[in-house]
Amino acid sequence: MSDTHKLWADLHVPNSQPKDTTFTVMGIPFDGLASARKGAAQAPSHIRRWTHQISPFTEDRTCLTDLSVCDLGDFPINDPATDYDAIAEVIAKLPNIPVILGGDHSIAIPILKAQRQRYANKRLGILWVDAHPDLCDEFNGSRLSHATVLRRGLDYGIQQKDICLVAVRSWEMQEMDLIENGKLNVYPMPMIADLGIEKIAHKVWRHLSKCDAVHISLDIDCLDPAAAPGTGTPEPGGMTMREVLHLLKSLEGLPLVGLDVVEVAPPLDPSESTVFAAIKVIMEFMGVIARSRKQQSK
Repeated sequence: MSDTHKLWADLHVPNSQPKDTTFTVMGIPFDGLASARKGAAQAPSHIRRWTHQISPFTEDRTCLTDLSVCDLGDFPINDPATDYDAIAEVIAKLPNIPVILGGDHSIAIPILKAQRQRYANKRLGILWVDAHPDLCDEFNGSRLSHATVLRRGLDYGIQQKDICLVAVRSWEMQEMDLIENGKLNVYPMPMIADLGIEKIAHKVWRHLSKCDAVHISLDIDCLDPAAAPGTGTPEPGGMTMREVLHLLKSLEGLPLVGLDVVEVAPPLDPSESTVFAAIKVIMEFMGVIARSRKQQSK
C-alpha cells in the first residue's frame, strides 16, 4: 500500500507537543475488559494506517488544514487498576483537545476521570453514543468492565442531568433504576426511529448547551452491525452512518473538549468498513471544531 497523504490526513505535526497543536491523539490498545469478542486492541494501529489514505477535508468541504495533530502514540495497558490512573494523569494535563482511540469501552474510564479533573467546578457534559448504557456498577466481577464506564463517570462527579445517551437499545437489570428513575437524558434507538435524528439532535444540543465543556464518547456499536460489523458486542437495529454524521454536525457551537472512539475490532471485519467508519467520525468531529472556531472568530 502506498500512502496518499501523511499521518492524520496531513494534519499530524512531527515532533510536536500538545501545547502547539489543536488535538492530541492517543491510542489505548486494550480489550482485556471486553465481555464478548476481542479485537479492539488492534484498532489504533488500523485507524492510524488508513488516515494516510484520506484528505484533510470533511464531506461538506470544510478544510481542516488550519488544525493540527500531535499523536503521542499508544499507551499499553498491563494492569488497568494502576495504568488507567496513569493515563488519566496524562489526559488531565493536556492543553488541547484529546482524541482517544480504543480499545474496549473501559478505556474511557480514565478519560472521564481526567475530563472531570480538567473541568473541575464546571459543568461537564457527556454525549454517550452507544448501543449500551454501560451503567452497571460491576460486571463479570469487575468495576472497570466496559459495561461499568458511565457508572464510574457518575462516581467521579459527572451529573446525571448533564449526560445524554443516544442510540441505546440493550439493557442490564442493574441499570434500570438509573435509566427509569434517574435524571439522565436517554434517547434510545426506538425513539430515534420514531422521531427522527433531527429532533433528537435538537434535544441533545439543548441539554448540552447548558454545560461548560462537552466530551463525546462514541462506541462504534451505536451503528447498526450492517454498517459496522467489526465490534465486540453488536446490537441489531442501530443508527445509520448518516444519522451519526447528522448528530455530530448538529453539535456546532457546543464547547466540545474531547472525543473517544471505542470498540472497533478490526479482526471481526475483514472489509475494514468499521475502521473507516471510526475515521469518518474522527474527521467529521474535527470539522465541527473547525467550523465552530471559524464562527467564533467572526
